[in-house]
Amino acid sequence: MRLLRNILNTIFIIGASLGMALFYWGNKETGTYVIIGAMAFKFIEVVVRLLKLED
Repeated sequence: MRLLRNILNTIFIIGASLGMALFYWGNKETGTYVIIGAMAFKFIEVVVRLLKLED
């Protein structure tokens, strides 16, 4: 499960960075949606961690 958490965190970091770039240098609405989508991956990772679904 640690690998799953690392993958989810990587997706979150890439998505949040892309969303911030879009927010500041592109369309703010699209950037906001990308950041919210990235946050969904972080929430899933937190649930996995809190429920101790890891090995």
